[in-house]
Amino acid sequence: MSRYPHFCRIDGRGLVLNHIPNSKHMNYLIFQPVVAFGFASPWLLMGLLAAGIPILIHLLHKRKFIETDWAAMKFLLMATKKYSRRFRIEQLLVLLVRCLILLLLAIAFSRPYWSVQGSLLESAGPVHRIIVIDSSFSMRWIEDEQPLFESARELALSLVSQSNPGDAFQLIQISDSSQQALISRPSRQQTFVLDEITRMQTTEEYGNVSQALQTALEFLDQSQELAQKEVIVISDFQAQSWSPSQTDQESARILSLIEAISKKSTLILKDIGLTDEANLAITDFSSKSVFASLNQPIRLEVTLHNFGVMNQENVNLQLFVDGKLVNQKTVDLTANADTQTEFTHQFTRVGDHRLEVRLAEDRLPLDNHRWKIMPVKKDINVLLINGRQSGKSMGRATDYLELALSPSLKEHPWQGIIKPHVINEGELANTELSLYDAVVICDVALFTANERDLLKRYVKRGGGLIISLGEQVNAENYNQTLFQPNVGLLPLKLLNRRGDAKKQAKYFEFDPLKYQHPAIELFKGNPDAGLETTHLYEYFQAEILPDPNTRLILNYDTNDPAIVESTLGRGKIILITTSLDRQWGTWAIWPSFPPMMNEFVLYAATGKWGARETLVGQPLEVVMLDNQLPLSPRMITPNQEEFPLRSVLDQNAETRTISFSQTFLSGIYELDWGTSTTEKTLYAVNVTPLESDLRHIGPQFIPPQYFRTQASTQNILTELSEDQTSQVGLSECLLFIVLALIVVEQLLLWRFPIGAFSFLAVLLLSCLSLFLLQ
Repeated sequence: MSRYPHFCRIDGRGLVLNHIPNSKHMNYLIFQPVVAFGFASPWLLMGLLAAGIPILIHLLHKRKFIETDWAAMKFLLMATKKYSRRFRIEQLLVLLVRCLILLLLAIAFSRPYWSVQGSLLESAGPVHRIIVIDSSFSMRWIEDEQPLFESARELALSLVSQSNPGDAFQLIQISDSSQQALISRPSRQQTFVLDEITRMQTTEEYGNVSQALQTALEFLDQSQELAQKEVIVISDFQAQSWSPSQTDQESARILSLIEAISKKSTLILKDIGLTDEANLAITDFSSKSVFASLNQPIRLEVTLHNFGVMNQENVNLQLFVDGKLVNQKTVDLTANADTQTEFTHQFTRVGDHRLEVRLAEDRLPLDNHRWKIMPVKKDINVLLINGRQSGKSMGRATDYLELALSPSLKEHPWQGIIKPHVINEGELANTELSLYDAVVICDVALFTANERDLLKRYVKRGGGLIISLGEQVNAENYNQTLFQPNVGLLPLKLLNRRGDAKKQAKYFEFDPLKYQHPAIELFKGNPDAGLETTHLYEYFQAEILPDPNTRLILNYDTNDPAIVESTLGRGKIILITTSLDRQWGTWAIWPSFPPMMNEFVLYAATGKWGARETLVGQPLEVVMLDNQLPLSPRMITPNQEEFPLRSVLDQNAETRTISFSQTFLSGIYELDWGTSTTEKTLYAVNVTPLESDLRHIGPQFIPPQYFRTQASTQNILTELSEDQTSQVGLSECLLFIVLALIVVEQLLLWRFPIGAFSFLAVLLLSCLSLFLLQ
């Protein structure tokens, strides 16, 4: 240890090496404790107290003499003085041997070991090695015509091939949802370990470093008979994985795991990464609409990021629909920044469509693609429930809403996507709601508990529900049925009416709350649409109860809630606290009314389709309709693997759902229902953009003196031959000494000279064996 006097410290574990000095041959990070002497189970040292048992027995059984003078005593006294010293020495030596037997047994059970760096006689004992290989998708970066992962695999294969017989190996991969522990039990079969490393493949997942290090820390408690332990991590040390910017807590956890592993083993971080390589990636592909209308243009938004320090000009971006190139453009990408662009496309066929945006391939091709599924519908069926009958023209509660959604004329029939159908309030209980994408309730006076449960089940399964109030509404009934806590539709309570629509002495206007809600974004920057100049003369005040799934869409200028949105199960609910006709205001004939009602209906209807996109490793959730329950569905992955699916009962949504978790590849997944009459349902799975940022971990996480970058595959065993810490277990040696001392004790009692000579021989051989082990 004299070579590195400035890099040592003393703590509760003994002499500890803080940092091994840099060397031109050292292209790895190493955190390594050097302990001169230690115990694997120090609590067993309490057994040392047993060494006092022979002494206690000796003292308890020591004879007490009564002095009596008699004639021949002087002759006996002379003989006693002659032999008393020799007898005392014999007794003390026997007592010493017995005490040593118990002491060494207690020490042996506590599993002591030497830990020596650069010893003269290097130990060749077996080593417990845990190899951790980064298999996240950033390791697909191509350097010198091969991915970084191939370099990592070659290094691991070299390490195992050149290991000593008897070494035990465990294998872990840094991934996220894929299995991380590839060899969970220590294996001494070199061929098996080599085969497992050869079969490893890069994943398309984010690298969960803390989870992999936690697994390695748990593995260190295995193979206790092997005192010498090593953890070797081979990674590109990408900053987003090793020092996540999303949370300081995760970064602190990784550092604490590094420290914990280094206390139990020799920890080697082998860096094969590159420094801040430029990379172009598509980080998002989306649309504000969950579905598209037939023969209507739709905007597709694309976000690209240039993970580099130089601007990129005239980058070609292509749009593919159902595998065919339909559009392309050139984009200029600013360094270290997002760039937004968009495509417009018009679909001519109903059903699910596969969309893909694609960049020219670079050295990390996986993030140059992004997929999306776009369902195309011809009709959005909407059920309007009328709560007020009238023989007058435009006298029903649903008349203005029906006209806004379907402005048909005799000369020009309505050709739009929304198809409204009107029923009276008494027909609700006998109507099959699953046939409709959205339901709008207009000024219905009362609801029964059965009707509430019917609507609740419809919304939980993904249906959209819009409730508008009016003159007929009984607020007490609504609070007891629709808005009853825990069993109702909305966490809300209706209060008193405000204003007077008959006198119209005072009017109220909408407060759009800075147009934050997506359903009213089209009015932003468009004052002529009339949203903020709508005159309302009466409305219901409402108290919104605390709930994370509820938010405001619009307020009144009195700060009372005007329009409230909430989610229930997979569906959406919108409450409008005023009427949708002319009884309580001029909104129904105002320019803002038709576009807003159309947006509300389309927004509420989106819950029925659910999410069609997810990230690699995250499950796909499928809601089954009643007519799909008898079918035998199967999922087809991008590499054409097929998985039979089973549905489970979702208590929250009150329906059966399918959860598919084997989303390990990016691309298009096909849900085949097993019948020719039902079209396949498509899903898109994309990679996380976190792995696209190839910035290397820097001094903000690991101090610079520990950090070296080198893409070499030199043999780690050779590199560490001079500085390798050797831990040698002493328990076996101590047990042999105990056995020898038991024999020595018997020899001492039989023939003391022979026993004494044997004791000296055992003592000499023990010291020599301990020196050789060191």
